[in-house]
Amino acid sequence: RIPKNRRDILLEYVKGVQPEFMELFVKRAPTQVVDAMRHTVTNMIGTLPPQFFAVTVTTVAENLAQLMYSVLMTGYMFRNAQYRLELQQSLEQIALPEPKGEKGSEDYAPGTQKKVSGEVIRWNKITGPEKIDAVKYIELLEAEIDELSRQVARKSSQGSNELLEYLKTLEPQNLKELASSAGEDVVFAMNAFIKRLLAVSDPAQMKTAVSETSGAQLANLLFWLMIVGYSMRNIEVRFDMERVLGAAPKMGGELPPGPGDNTQTQL
Repeated sequence: RIPKNRRDILLEYVKGVQPEFMELFVKRAPTQVVDAMRHTVTNMIGTLPPQFFAVTVTTVAENLAQLMYSVLMTGYMFRNAQYRLELQQSLEQIALPEPKGEKGSEDYAPGTQKKVSGEVIRWNKITGPEKIDAVKYIELLEAEIDELSRQVARKSSQGSNELLEYLKTLEPQNLKELASSAGEDVVFAMNAFIKRLLAVSDPAQMKTAVSETSGAQLANLLFWLMIVGYSMRNIEVRFDMERVLGAAPKMGGELPPGPGDNTQTQL
């Protein structure tokens, strides 16, 4: 059997993925990703309460196709941004701050200058009691406190959604890079997905065919498109990793954003 290439896998996904996948995605994706997508869609559609206002959106298929492509790419960009944010946070966790030296607080001397002597006994779950120099133990505690304070300060400054705040800190060229990494296979699959949803292929009809929908329906469509774009980046990365590791690329029930479950939506 000929192994599937990346384009085949992406096309298989966009030809079969259904709106019901949104419910699965919301359950399994990080909360900040789901919130960031909903926030973005709300900004695009507006915030008028549907119980009081009936918003109708009318456009031609060509304009709708351009919007759909833009939203797919936004979802793709969100996944790239999340990868970078997770990497940045992992590096911050690994690189704990050094014990305070000459740059410490002016009111208190750093740990190595405290008038403390003796040893502290710590209990190791495997080896039992361990002795550590009291001064070194204080340095470890100060480093941990400094790291915790830095994390709290970062979360306070970033509010409730780190992903959106991270995107705000990026320069325009960095934002462009998050989407520009999409290869030909991804772009081809995105266009195939748009054609599937529009059911209009004739260029002349694309300029004249009128599409009319409610604001709520359009918001739901954009949310789905964003999820699909995000998931396509997941598939792309998984394919590349499996190829590097020498494993046969597969999809099966392994739908983004997490490990597979054969009882879930079939592609």
